[in-house]
Parts: sequence; C-alpha cells; structure tokens
Amino acid sequence: MKSMLNLRWIVVAAVLPLLLVGLFVLAVQIQSLWRYDWTYFSDAYVERYNTPGAVARTLERALQTNDRELLAELQGLRRPAAFKTSPKLIFVMMWEWSDRYISYLYFDMDTYERQMHYVEKVRGRWVVTPPDAYYYLHSGRWIGVFLPIAIVWWVVEVVVILGMLVYRLSARLRAQMY
Repeated sequence: MKSMLNLRWIVVAAVLPLLLVGLFVLAVQIQSLWRYDWTYFSDAYVERYNTPGAVARTLERALQTNDRELLAELQGLRRPAAFKTSPKLIFVMMWEWSDRYISYLYFDMDTYERQMHYVEKVRGRWVVTPPDAYYYLHSGRWIGVFLPIAIVWWVVEVVVILGMLVYRLSARLRAQMY
C-alpha cells in the first residue's frame, strides 16, 4: 500500500521558514564584516562620541543643517544611510534603552512628524544606526515580522496536509466501495 503523504516534503516545508531565517542571519553577519568605515573609529572620534548623548545632540544639528559629512561621521558606515532632514527638527527625548540600542525621538515642528533614531556602541564610540537589516537582526525586531509569517506558514501547511489526507482517504474509500 502506497504511503498517504510524502514525509520528506512535509519536513522540508516545515523547516523552510527556519532555513530562510538562517540565510537572513548569515547574510547580515557577512555584510556586517565590512559595514563600518574604520577611519571613523580613531581616537579623536572615540573621544568626541564617547557618550550616547553627545551623538544625539550632534545628530540634531546634522539633521537640522542637512550636513551629509556629519551624518556620515555619526554613522561611521562605509555607505551612510540618508536620513530625512529639516531645519525645524528638534531633539525631544531618549525614548528607550535596550540591551544594545538607545532610541532617541526627534520631532519636526513643521510637519509634526516623529523620527526615531537608534544609537549603539561600536569599538569604543557611539554611532547612529539606521533601521536596516543589521538593526532589525541585532535589536530582535525581526522576530515581530518572522513569527507571524512562520505561524501562518505552518498553519497553512497543516491545513494542506489535512486536506490531502482527507482527499486521499476518501479516494481510497471510494475505490473500495465501487
């Protein structure tokens, strides 16, 4: 008697979300090897940005003046991210302090738009981290995206497997009856 379902495909489908997460983590870790421009981590920069507050205040000035060089210096990245700037953007407060990141809230007085910027310590100095894949992995926020998608994936897989079982059992029963 032939097996009702191919167990190998069921296991592959169940493990697929975990494999994708593994590839995401691997890609981010490999990219992080050359993420930073180490010229921004000299003793002068370490001394200038030795506290998260110094970075937050300097970031306010850089966002107000649209100073691209200062924004690149604050990020310390090989490819600095572009932030939305405005002359009416003000630093409001420290929003959250997690294990790795400190979140600062900025507010645009013209558009009433809020902006969150994240600061972390890297090689003895504090840097502004853009909300990219690196940030989402290391802050743990990727779980808020992955978990619902994985749960839906596994629920759909269970429904499909149960549907296939019912279909094949009914087909077998019909073949025996007629």
